[in-house]
Amino acid sequence: MKVIVIGGGVVGTVLSLLLNMRGVSVTLIDAGLQRPGYPLVHSKLLRFREDIELAKVSENIYRDLSRHLGMNVLHDIASITIVKQDCYEGEIKDLLTIWKDAGVKTEVYFNASDIKDYGLKSVQSDEVYVVSNGGDHLVNMPKLMDHVRRSRDIVYINGKASIKRNKQNIEVLVNGDRYVGDHVVIAAGAWNSIIMRNVDVKLPLLPYKCQAAAFLSSRVNGIVYDYVLDIYIRPLTPMLSSLLGRFGLSIIAAGDGNTEIKEPGTNGYIDEGFLSELMSKLRLRVGRVLRVGARFGYCEGTPDMRPVIVPLLKDRLYLIGGFNGYGAEVGPALALAVTEQLLNGTWPRYAEPYLVSRFGNAQDFVWDINKEAHELCVD
Repeated sequence: MKVIVIGGGVVGTVLSLLLNMRGVSVTLIDAGLQRPGYPLVHSKLLRFREDIELAKVSENIYRDLSRHLGMNVLHDIASITIVKQDCYEGEIKDLLTIWKDAGVKTEVYFNASDIKDYGLKSVQSDEVYVVSNGGDHLVNMPKLMDHVRRSRDIVYINGKASIKRNKQNIEVLVNGDRYVGDHVVIAAGAWNSIIMRNVDVKLPLLPYKCQAAAFLSSRVNGIVYDYVLDIYIRPLTPMLSSLLGRFGLSIIAAGDGNTEIKEPGTNGYIDEGFLSELMSKLRLRVGRVLRVGARFGYCEGTPDMRPVIVPLLKDRLYLIGGFNGYGAEVGPALALAVTEQLLNGTWPRYAEPYLVSRFGNAQDFVWDINKEAHELCVD
């Protein structure tokens, strides 16, 4: 079997490795338009059982790849989830049991003095702090991507791909050359919709601009999911955290879910209003900060803001997308699902809720990209 994978991000990289490990001939095509420069967050602290199961499967895949490739791509890291009292009583209490079943150890604190060691300050009097271990990791995805690009067993092609349908198969065109495989899998993130236009298929996918920034701050110990201020904070890299931590400092990456519907290829820029608001919130939670960098990229969502697998053209063409910024958490599990479908002809049970059939025959969709399905304390 020969499979062509379009897109070398989280899903495309993991899919290529899983197929190759099972003896499948893989060609990976990637334009290199958006690539992480730092480790990505993998978390099991999600809202829905189905997503948490995907995150568990993804964690196991990362560990299997680490053993198979002889490199550790997972770095364990503690986290603090900050919520208001009413959210804790109404939602988090029930989630703690589900998280525990997923291997997460949690401790709940109600006093601001209990979080001082994590480098955080109290903002409101009704805050509750859930400290978690075993639920979060930093994934060295750049290292995995580099491995695939250097692999002698996977054909890697740098270039922008387009597809063309004919009666017999799907042709992939890149750099003036034509490639044909038994199956084609598109996992190109926010570029999925652009690629699919050539085959005149309307999909429940919407690309949008997402933003983040890096700051020098006093030491922050762990990942922070702050649902009071609606921001997240994470160490940029474990190595920097270890080095700067000796001096009581951290380089953190932060964002607030700020989004704007925008297709890749259009003019983009960092929103100064986003930076100003983010810095104000960070000063409340961690104290003084100094911005050292900022970037924007493109993400992709579905109407329910959960990932989707789309089988097309009598299963010769597949699309995986709509990760809404949490591809590192759940993407590897859906890559494994497509692998099993290609080799065995069946979908694993955990993948069924993510098939495109859940949207029925709907063609007109309602979008709210500011509400993310994996976020807590939202309606």
